[in-house]
Amino acid sequence: MGKKVAELTVSEFQILLNDYFAEPVKRYKMTFDEIKDLAERLNRKIDVPLVKETKEEKILIKIILKIDTFLYDNLPNEFYDLIRSTDRGIDDKEAKRLVRRLSKSANKRIDIPYIPEFAEKFAFRFVIGMVVKAARKKLNFDKVRADSDNMVVPDSDEDIEKMVED
Repeated sequence: MGKKVAELTVSEFQILLNDYFAEPVKRYKMTFDEIKDLAERLNRKIDVPLVKETKEEKILIKIILKIDTFLYDNLPNEFYDLIRSTDRGIDDKEAKRLVRRLSKSANKRIDIPYIPEFAEKFAFRFVIGMVVKAARKKLNFDKVRADSDNMVVPDSDEDIEKMVED
């Protein structure tokens, strides 16, 4: 269990501030291998028009980086760190709420003009759904990524339940 705010030392508080105010190039949580793997998985599910497969994956990496940075900016890092834990996490109800709200917010704030709107929405739901699902109890990012081919990515908010359930 971590320390309460009142118990933080000055240097621990400074680390918290440095993390919160990180420069843009450091505003991500996924590793290079996770981003690359996610781009390959997303590439199997959507098509970027007018480009070859090798360039398509590079474009998807950039899209995933945009979404990862968006999540870094919109989730407390302490929450985002839950994707690495299987013993701590959120419940189904909270996961559904977060996927719904974060997907809508990402769609408003991030515009990717070189892919069709339906593919953009799909990418947001896929990546955000993976991260939020990984933050659930008994799951982590590796487990969720390994099963991503079976994950249902719904067209509507009403079907979000299917995405975050086991």
